[in-house]
Amino acid sequence: MAEDGQGLELSNAGPEAVAALDFVRQEWLAFGNRLAEFVAAADKEQKCLMLPLIAANLLLSMNSTEGFEGARRYVARAKAMSSGANARELAWLAATEAWIAGDTDRSLQLHEQMVARWPRDLLAAKLGQLHAFNQGDAKALLRIGEHIVPANGENHYVWAMYAFGLEECNRLEEAEAAARKAIALDRRDPWAHHAVAHCLEARGQMQDGVAFLEEMSDTWENCNSFMYTHLWWHLALFLIDLDRTDEALELYDKRVWGVWKEFSEDQINAISLLARLELRGVDVGDRWGDVAIYLKPRLHEHFSPFLDLQYLYGLARAGDQGAVTEMLASLEDRAERAKPFEREAWTDCAVPMAHGLAAHARGDVADAARLLGQAMPHLKPIGGSIAQRALFGALHLDALIRAGWNDAAMAILQGDERERPTVAATKRALADLYRKVGRTEQALAAEYQAEQLVRQYRAARGPTKGKAA
Repeated sequence: MAEDGQGLELSNAGPEAVAALDFVRQEWLAFGNRLAEFVAAADKEQKCLMLPLIAANLLLSMNSTEGFEGARRYVARAKAMSSGANARELAWLAATEAWIAGDTDRSLQLHEQMVARWPRDLLAAKLGQLHAFNQGDAKALLRIGEHIVPANGENHYVWAMYAFGLEECNRLEEAEAAARKAIALDRRDPWAHHAVAHCLEARGQMQDGVAFLEEMSDTWENCNSFMYTHLWWHLALFLIDLDRTDEALELYDKRVWGVWKEFSEDQINAISLLARLELRGVDVGDRWGDVAIYLKPRLHEHFSPFLDLQYLYGLARAGDQGAVTEMLASLEDRAERAKPFEREAWTDCAVPMAHGLAAHARGDVADAARLLGQAMPHLKPIGGSIAQRALFGALHLDALIRAGWNDAAMAILQGDERERPTVAATKRALADLYRKVGRTEQALAAEYQAEQLVRQYRAARGPTKGKAA
């Protein structure tokens, strides 16, 4: 029986199939832009079921109706090749069928079982972490990393995957150490760059974040659109918190939006960045309208509440009330059909959150504050990272402040200041609230601290590599 480069047995695999599977493992883990070459190889394969199975998972990860339709065709081909398949390959088949059926909880369980039994199967680990990420299950994300590290200690991709699980469990020092170990093994690892960015963002180390990402940015040109745009998105977040919103908006135009406008991940990078810029008082012009063009086909997809909520907010900010109304009704119908493991994400969070986002977009801040507040305790199961989900908290806070719910807003801002004491915008917002409630001395102190931070920002400010020529 043939083996791939990780020493995993493959049934009915000739040399070309083995080479294709080694290629797709490397390219997927590197977030490379040559995955279409593997799909072409899978289209030609007649014997080894792993090629159409991996192709199916690639299409499923696109989060599109067309992707799911294509995946069904690849799974049908894989099943026709399954005679003589080994236990690992049959587990892959079961996990892929579960994903297509919408039973991502089962798919996650199967992938975690696979990596526990075959810790050298790094694509099984990557897909398992994707499912854990989409369910907001940070513990599963970390468990999968813990399964694969002992068997792959010199593999930088493994250390980066482990690092992200640690970061999402708020073990920031360990996470950064693991990610920097990956970079020491290979400076070009984009997922390791991503993990370091998350750690620095969580601590409010914005200047360090800008310096680090700019230093690594020369290695991103061969990344796929998601990884390329997402790493520049992270740089833009640091710039926003450094009051360099002009540069962040320029990154949006030149690095974040426009690489692959039809792709879901590129769309949510754009939506969340525009929203964060607006929350800092930036006029984004007609940019919402351009994004909304690519959101209109997604009203009834509902692959993920995390994606849906951002699509809906983008449509609402573009002023497409008809699309918003249609999507709200469709989302409520999806919530009614939620499986038991999905109910908190869809029913308890997505439905009130969606109505709250629509209210925020139209300026009905009292309704927004109420509805977003109802959803916030159930936020984690919708998926996404801590940094990405922070958008919903920021919109909730904005609604609270604008609606005059001062005590609730102040409690959130004070918590934010404790976690990230270096963000001038947080101190300015606290100063405004203190003044509203008559706490003048605290307002003056917060304003002074904000001014000191701004001086520090300006003293350290340098040119940004992401700026357009």
